[in-house]
Amino acid sequence: MPRFQTANRIRSGALMGLHPLCRRLHINPLALLRQERLPSAVLRSPDLMISYDSFAHLLNRGADTAGYPLFGLTLASYQGLQTFGPLSLIAGGYDTVQHSLEAIQRHFHFHAQGVTSDLRVEGREARIAIDFDLDTDIPLEQLAELSILLGYNALREMAPAGMAGACLHLAHKALAPLDEYRKHTGAPILFEQEKNAIVFPSTVLRQRPEPPSAEIRQSMESFLQAQATHQEKPLLHTVSALIHELIPAGEATLAAIASLMKMRERTLQRELSAEGSDFRTLLDAARFQIARNALERGESITDLALNLGYSELSAFSRAFKRWAGVSPQHWHPAEGLPCRQRHASHRSPTRHRPVANYQSRDANHQEHGRLPS
Repeated sequence: MPRFQTANRIRSGALMGLHPLCRRLHINPLALLRQERLPSAVLRSPDLMISYDSFAHLLNRGADTAGYPLFGLTLASYQGLQTFGPLSLIAGGYDTVQHSLEAIQRHFHFHAQGVTSDLRVEGREARIAIDFDLDTDIPLEQLAELSILLGYNALREMAPAGMAGACLHLAHKALAPLDEYRKHTGAPILFEQEKNAIVFPSTVLRQRPEPPSAEIRQSMESFLQAQATHQEKPLLHTVSALIHELIPAGEATLAAIASLMKMRERTLQRELSAEGSDFRTLLDAARFQIARNALERGESITDLALNLGYSELSAFSRAFKRWAGVSPQHWHPAEGLPCRQRHASHRSPTRHRPVANYQSRDANHQEHGRLPS
């Protein structure tokens, strides 16, 4: 049976600041995304996973399009600990900055796969070196500058006494005059170094960051560990999560999700089939779940139909009845049953079918009449 392999990926939170930066530079961020076949939803949903190669290409394309060599470095000036999403919650959850950094390293795959960091302490000097495992044909200068400055910004947030004496090392030659670099960081930058690295006094590691509550730390550690060790149908889990993220933007298409996962559409369909499902089934399951949640909140059925990508209310009603056994107007949230069944005898058979058991068999989908998906 084919097994789902995760490529080098990074959370779309890494694009934080892209829209305002592009506005400053008078370029179109959506055009940059389109060239990498990335949906606009990545600017709104920080937890989507995108190809690390695409991220690096986008930074290079942004620098070339704007004629601005410090594109990656400037983008990092919009970013800090919050860029790492859930990892930012555990960053302050330990007794020292060093222990916090070690926790981030253990779980960094949750934010990105394709980058490694190595923390070393030699006497009075600490060093975090960063390496990339990406396509060797991709110029990495933009990515390196963003990553090093982002790491420096995050460390400054973690270290309450500051990062005095820190220095940034970059393996490449300077892309602009040094005065331009100084506008973005207070730390000196050395170029043509052996490694891309953040160098700082080892005393920083002994500082005590402001911790969140023990409950938050334990909860987040458990969540990250579950993500790391999740083995049951990882492909279905990933595709379903992407569908849920992209439905509100009207971009939950097979093409968009295959592109995000760097897979061919046919390959994705084939591997879904090997896991006992298909894209249409997962899409309908996501729509049914969103619809039930919205109906329980009392939202308008007309608005709900449009938000789910249906061009006509009647098409949505037919689809909902196929999923639930009743129309959305007759749906009742009590125990997940249609309203006309909630008083029925326990001996009476229910017409409600859980969405997990639903399999779409209508190849033509005559009742859908919806927008392309």
